[in-house]
Amino acid sequence: MAKELPYFKFEPNQWENGNIQMLSREDKGLFIDLCSMYWSRLGDLPLKLAIQKLCAGNATALNPLCDDKIIEVLDGNIFIKFLSEQLNEFEDTSKQNSKNAKEGWEKRRKLKAESERNATASNPQCENDAIREDEIKENKINNNLNPINWDALLKFFNTTTNKKCRVVSIKAKNQFNARLKDGFTKEDIFKAIKNCYNDDWHIKNNHQYLTLEFISRADKLDKFSQIESINTSTTTNQKAMKYDD
Repeated sequence: MAKELPYFKFEPNQWENGNIQMLSREDKGLFIDLCSMYWSRLGDLPLKLAIQKLCAGNATALNPLCDDKIIEVLDGNIFIKFLSEQLNEFEDTSKQNSKNAKEGWEKRRKLKAESERNATASNPQCENDAIREDEIKENKINNNLNPINWDALLKFFNTTTNKKCRVVSIKAKNQFNARLKDGFTKEDIFKAIKNCYNDDWHIKNNHQYLTLEFISRADKLDKFSQIESINTSTTTNQKAMKYDD
């Protein structure tokens, strides 16, 4: 993304006429530093990290920006509205381009499959085997091409883990989409969240490390999706909470 969108849009009129002008030059400078850090991290900026890196550990340094609604703090993360809107806009464009590319690839794949079936028409058994193999591959591809319903995923995550997350971060979305391209399924994601919640180590640590960013990492999703079942007492109804509908 850094190469495709190395800078964010800045509107001088909003800067000159916004609430930011009521703050000190020091606060303005801090806000610009926050914007740069927020953009480079794709909107994933923990409050503790910003305080440590930009405020020398002074937790009150961000109060003026929060009080005047220049920034918000949601679930322990900094939220800058105008930058998040730009990131989401770019993500939507990327999704459309990806969709167009996949549709073109799918069309070529079907033409190739049809040609191969015609070539094996003289052998009924070979033809049936080829058709069956194509159908299995197509079902798997179509399953992973369907976009994830982020609202439903967030609801399932909060219901399963008893957390109150308000948004799925850009970083988590990108990582989950990458996992689908790696061959993981949405059922793997569903299973990994449940198993991670019931893991003894996470229970001992009050699930403070169990986040959507955590479970969407390749090594964590692989680990927790491979476990058959850590604890079957979880009350979440899987069918009712399918998030890929």
